[in-house]
Amino acid sequence: MIVTVVTPTLNGIEYLAECIASVQRNRTRDIEIDHVIVDGGSTDGTVEMAEAAGLRVMTGKDSGIFDAINKGSFNSEGALLGFLGADDVMLEGAMAEVVRAWRDSGRRWVVGGIRWIDDRGRDLGELAAPPGWMTPRMHVCLGWNPIMHMGTYFSRDFFDELGGFDIAFRDAGDYDLFARALAVAPYARLGRPVACFRRTGHNNSAVNCARSDAEWRRVLERFGPPGAAERRFWRYALKAWFNLANPHWLLWKLSQPARLRLRLQERAYF
Repeated sequence: MIVTVVTPTLNGIEYLAECIASVQRNRTRDIEIDHVIVDGGSTDGTVEMAEAAGLRVMTGKDSGIFDAINKGSFNSEGALLGFLGADDVMLEGAMAEVVRAWRDSGRRWVVGGIRWIDDRGRDLGELAAPPGWMTPRMHVCLGWNPIMHMGTYFSRDFFDELGGFDIAFRDAGDYDLFARALAVAPYARLGRPVACFRRTGHNNSAVNCARSDAEWRRVLERFGPPGAAERRFWRYALKAWFNLANPHWLLWKLSQPARLRLRLQERAYF
């Protein structure tokens, strides 16, 4: 079968070779991976590196990262669609596990966990996939998106049905899409990390905090409970679940300086 993995890029050459190699290692005799680079105008050799690796490359201006991912997704043939940042890494054996979970469960999408790494590739702990009982009403109360896009795969027909990402969102397009998907169909939960998410300090949501928060609130108003009390209940219930389910990550957060710990608490990561 064919699985499409879309990587949007803009001057992303620093980690791109590692990203490409990680995807190539996941090819098997039964799984062909169509790794698509959608580039918004790089000038640092990103396109040339991707072409030299034999990847399919789409170039041209876009309206942001979610528009780029849509272009790569809708112009592909994979039965499953996934998304991987140019600075992210697919873990070895992950694709076979994703395909197995999709086939065995009969579900229309698959959500796996991720492993946090820093700019040097050092392990910062893992974030398990959210619990299978999580509803969109609970999901949007958390304040950050626990369904990580680099650990999520959609069947093509489901992605088409949802209309892909809403490109009106600049930062929270994944939060919105996953809430919409969850409102239609439950996911198959994969009990292992699928990819490494590199925390560089330049990630979109970290750079554009105010804009991200405003977009999250739009998603919350659409899918969340109307009452503040229920919102707080689900927020703290899910925070407790994630902290208990991810002890390594919790220990990493606790080891950070007080100033950063306060910021993490404000962002609902505790």
